[in-house]
Parts: sequence; C-alpha cells; structure tokens
Amino acid sequence: MINSNFIEYKHLHIKILLSLLVFICFFSSLNTIPPLDRDESRYIQATVQMIESKDFINIKFLDSPRLKKPPGIYWLQAVSATIAKNIFFLENAPLWSYRLPSAIAASITVWLTFLLGKLLFGRIQGFMAALLLVSSPLIFIESHIAKTDSVLMACCLFITYILSRIIFDNKFKDLSSSTYIIFSAWLVMGFAFLIKGPLIILFMFFTTIFFRIFSSINFIKDTKIISGFILFLIISLPWFMIINLGTSSDAFLDSIKKDMLLKMISAQESHGAPPGTFFLSSIIAAWPIFLFIIPTCIWSYKNKNDKAVLFLLCSIFPAWVFFELMPTKLLHYILPLLPCFAILTSAMIFSSNSRRVLSSLDKFYIKFISILPALGGVFISMGVLFLAKIYGEGFTISVLAIAIIYLLGTILSAYLLFNRNYINALSTVVCVNLIALNIIFIALPSQLNKVWVTEKIYEYIQEKNIDSSFALLGYSEPSLIYRLGSDTKILTSNEEAINFFLKNEFKYLIIEDDYLDEFKIMANQKQLSIKIIGKKLTGFNYSKGKLINITLIKVI
Repeated sequence: MINSNFIEYKHLHIKILLSLLVFICFFSSLNTIPPLDRDESRYIQATVQMIESKDFINIKFLDSPRLKKPPGIYWLQAVSATIAKNIFFLENAPLWSYRLPSAIAASITVWLTFLLGKLLFGRIQGFMAALLLVSSPLIFIESHIAKTDSVLMACCLFITYILSRIIFDNKFKDLSSSTYIIFSAWLVMGFAFLIKGPLIILFMFFTTIFFRIFSSINFIKDTKIISGFILFLIISLPWFMIINLGTSSDAFLDSIKKDMLLKMISAQESHGAPPGTFFLSSIIAAWPIFLFIIPTCIWSYKNKNDKAVLFLLCSIFPAWVFFELMPTKLLHYILPLLPCFAILTSAMIFSSNSRRVLSSLDKFYIKFISILPALGGVFISMGVLFLAKIYGEGFTISVLAIAIIYLLGTILSAYLLFNRNYINALSTVVCVNLIALNIIFIALPSQLNKVWVTEKIYEYIQEKNIDSSFALLGYSEPSLIYRLGSDTKILTSNEEAINFFLKNEFKYLIIEDDYLDEFKIMANQKQLSIKIIGKKLTGFNYSKGKLINITLIKVI
C-alpha cells in the first residue's frame, strides 16, 4: 500500500495536487444537479430578484421579505452571477454561477485546513487533513449548493487560522503585516456575521474562552480585541440597523425569533432530533474523518496537554455539545467543525507516539468496536442503490460501480483499521470517496428523473415554446419559481385561482392533480374557458414526500 514518505513532496507539488483536487471535486460538476428545493432555490431566487430590482438591502422572495439570513450570501451570489453573465455574454446568469461562492469557499477551506494543520503539527498532517476534508461527503455536497454554510465554514476557519498564528507562530508578532492580518480576521468575522448572523461569534467564543481557560495562555490581548471589535461592528451592524428602522422591521424581528431563538429551545420546521444525532450521522456525512473517530478520541484525550491538540479540542468539542443539545438539528450545523476534526485525525495517524498511546486498541473487543464506523461506506452504498431503484433508472453501470467501490472500500478500510494500519486505511478511504463521490455528482443526477419535477415542467414549457408568466396551484416549489421567473404567481386555493384569472391577464396555470377536478368545475361555473395542454407530468416531490401529477392549463 502507500508509504508515508509519499507525502514528502516539495511544497509546490502539494499546491498543484490540492488545486487539481478542489477543481475536480468542487467545480467540474457544479452544474450537473438541478436547482434544489427548498433552501437553495429560495436563496437563488432572492438573489435573482435582488439583481433585477437593484435593491441590495431589502431581500425578497417574490413579494415576501426574506430576512431569515442577512444579505452577505446574496451579495456574493449576485456578484458571481453578474460576472459570469457578463463574461460569457449570456442573457441570464447560469445556475452554476450562483453556486460558485460555495465552491470557492470550500476550496479556501481545504487550503486553510492544510495551512492550519501544517502550522500545528507539520506538512504531512496538514496535507492529509486537507485530503480527508476534500473527500468528505458533507463538504462535497455543500460545495455544490448555493447556501450560506460553505462560506461560513471558510470564514470560521480563516479566523481560527489567524488565531492559531497569534498563539503558536513565534515569528508572527515580528511581521510588519501582523496587525493588518489580525484586523483582516476581524473584518472576516464582521462579514461572516452578515452571512449567517451570530453563529460566527458562537464558534469563536467557544474556541477562545475554553482555550484560554484550559491552556492558561494569555493570548486574548494580542488579538486587538477593542479596535477589532469596533471594526467588526462597523462591518456587521449597518445593514441590521437599516432593516430594523425600515418597513421590513417586523418581518426582520420575526425572522430572528423563529430562525435563531426558537431553534435553541424547541424543534423547528420538523427538524427535531435527540442528542447524539450529529455524531451518528457524521459516520456517513464525514466518513473519511469519522472512520477514525475512536482512535482519534483516545489519542486526543491522552494528548490533551499538548497545546495544539487542546486548541483543536476547544474548537470542536464545546460547539459540538451545544449543537447536540439543541432541539433543532440540521446536518450542516457542524460543518465548520469538520476541518479541525480532520486535522486532529491526521495528527493522530501520523503521531510518533500513536502506537504506544493507543495500546488499549490491541484488545480484541475494542478493536472490533473501532471498526464499526467503517459501516459508513455500506450505508452510503445502500443509499445510492435505494435512490437509483426507487427514483432513478435502476441499477445502471455507474450505480453499481459506486456501490461496489464503497463496499470494497468498507471491507479494506475495516481490515486495515482492525490491524491498526491507519496510514493505509486513510489512503484507502480518501481514494474511495474521491472516486465514488465524483461519479455520484457527475453521473447520478441525470438518472434520478422522478425527483426532478421542476425540470420536467421547465423542459416541457420550453418544448412547447411558451413565453409567458405562469400561475401555480399546488406544486409551487422555489425551484419552479426560479425556473419560471419572478413574475410567477403562487395561488393557494381553487377559489383564489378562478378569481385571479378573471381579474388578470395571466394565460397559463400549472396545477397539481389534487386541485384539477374542482378547478374544472369552478371554471365551468364562472364561464372561464380553459384548455389542457399536452400530457400529464408525473414525479416525486421530495420536499413533501409524495408522488404528484402536474397539468398545464391555458386560459382562453
């Protein structure tokens, strides 16, 4: 298998390899997945309306204020979409251009993981931590979605890296640019606040306070906290003040209450789960990293007096416990914690004292328990087969290839784990995920025809060459609104639909079958002439978990 000497490349070789990997993993398949419901398409549509209206302060989704998140991500997506549109002389910005900030942020995170790992433990550890991160399914997924989480992760890790330089880099204070570097971290913190609100403060507060308490190192004075906090306020507060003083203040305060405060005390939006959910789900979502969770935890505990290990533990453990105790749980909450976890894992694997420290793993029953996370590969394989069978084209060559790769990877990594051959186990699981995830993102989306209801509707409208505004009754997912345009009207009942068409010049209705029969009866009663165009479109609405039939109607 692979010897650890393979990593002793020159720095340039590492840069080339990481650059190539992030391009292949995060950018080459950026446009293969249709717009996703619901969050991604809401972000994209709100950005589209921001560009159309040139109002970069008041965020809206159709006619409703969208203030669940600050404007930072919309600004980034607006810049990205506008640049892509102008560079390629396009009439409309392509879908991938809205996802570009997430892909760039994920790439920056991989680079920062390498730099942080190198600073704390060495080049080998930093490089392998970056490989662990780039091959993690959750990182892969978030890099392809136009949301806040990938950008928040990059911001969080940038600040953590600067903080680590203040603490661990003895030459940092002597740099003429050290003050500007520290202020850049405060500036990024201010922008991160505009990305996802106070979460950045939560992450950095836990890291700073817990490390200060347990390390007894007085580093806080070196962070220029007073002047830095003033810079943070200058960056982050103006938008919040403008919104709070404007016409959308009530919607803004309601969003803060529902999206931030209530999530900490009760389960919101059907996303409740018990403590331990993040830990168990990470066996799949962060499989390369969590494959080594048991030896990493043992090694970290026994090396807790090492200041670098302690720093990473303070960056991970308090925030992880906080999220586990929160009633509302979404998998991406722990995303900013994964880079530090990857570094800690890599440090354990390449530690000179790991065999002595992990001697307890020589016991058979502990060895057996330690290989259980290898089952993450089996679960991923089963998930791909299930999706292909129920919602796709069945067991195609690409689907079987993915399943076989993961199954073989599971068997081999479990064997290597059992024999405590961690370097080769790491190499195996990284290669397995890099190959399989790229196949998944390139080949699988086009095979899942049943779940892309919006794309079926959109392609059918283009096939019929209909250039008009549409009203929606029943199926009104954000992805369809993004595809059809900002003039789309959402209707909630047949009575509203009939009255709408009697009073407006809209000519087309996209209606779900649950409403169709009653709509026909009411249209006949109101002497509203209608014509059903073409065939029914069928699919699975994964946002609501049900099969649906869609009909396109023209009002004559």
